Amino acid sequence: MNRSWIAAVLLTLLPVSAAATPSCGGEPGWASSEIKDTVSHPDQGLYEAGAQTFTLFPSEFGWRIGMLDRDGLEIPMFAAPLRPVETNPLNIAGWHFRNTDNSGPNVGDVNAPQQERRFTFGTMATDPLNNPELVAPSVPVEGFGGLGVLTIRDHTLTPPEQGKRAAFTSLSFSVCLIWQGGGDRLDPIVDADPGVAFDAVVATMRGCGLDTSVFKMSDRMSKGREGAQRPFLEPDMDGDNIPDLVVPVIRRNDAAPGLAICLIGKETLVMAGYDGRIGRHLDPAYFNSADHWNIHTGQVYQATEEGPPPILSADAVNLGKEDSSSVILYLMPDLTVSSYWQGD
Repeated sequence: MNRSWIAAVLLTLLPVSAAATPSCGGEPGWASSEIKDTVSHPDQGLYEAGAQTFTLFPSEFGWRIGMLDRDGLEIPMFAAPLRPVETNPLNIAGWHFRNTDNSGPNVGDVNAPQQERRFTFGTMATDPLNNPELVAPSVPVEGFGGLGVLTIRDHTLTPPEQGKRAAFTSLSFSVCLIWQGGGDRLDPIVDADPGVAFDAVVATMRGCGLDTSVFKMSDRMSKGREGAQRPFLEPDMDGDNIPDLVVPVIRRNDAAPGLAICLIGKETLVMAGYDGRIGRHLDPAYFNSADHWNIHTGQVYQATEEGPPPILSADAVNLGKEDSSSVILYLMPDLTVSSYWQGD
């Protein structure tokens, strides 16, 4: 059985005291996020967790644990037992911590989850008791999925009042989220869009020197003209007969587009688009509007509005807009990036 599905079954079936708390980081094949905060009712808590958002949705007596995708849509969640809904671990209510007549602490007379709330989310949010066929599917389930544990560290409740239910006024908590993330100690979901979040690509670019706290790898070149796209290219940009790696990137602070070029043989990173115009005519904004690209080899032909074409001793990258324009992007001997505009 797939390791991730074993983890999901353990998390949902074992009692809290018997299930091992997942480590928050360092497991090969898993990415992670640890969150600590204090919230006041009825404020909503929103916290980035990779490309997704962990959230505490305010409810009448406290909060409901949830997660949102990059478009703000709710990601499926599961915590056992499902019924009754009011005492499902995803619902954190003040009255869970009071006795039946709301005169003091819950000493076991109210059957409700307490400080630790375990759950699964995304592709792993399935009830194996009701859907046993989903525990070991014949076709692997793709997408974002993982495990979480929320631990209540401290809290304050509304004053005891007989005949009423207690609500939270504040909640101090920690959350550990782990999800299927790729390579050893990597977080490709954070460092790259889904279309380019392959372990080898992320590892190579980070090893080449790409600062993923400043730049995020983009899959925009996989979304252009149908049948003509790849999220990254592997041309020999420096002519050493070793394929290099070219990946679109976005600068996080201003969403400026560019290209990251990892020269594999030289273990050197070259960035294109962050030092102004490239060559005579190429504005880096073109990276956002190009709808196809490919590896260019061989001769570069004369263009109407350019001077003599470069004589290439290595591969280049050809970017273009269908039925509009194209440009050749190549490296000079000193590894600076230049271009040759093919015209509109």
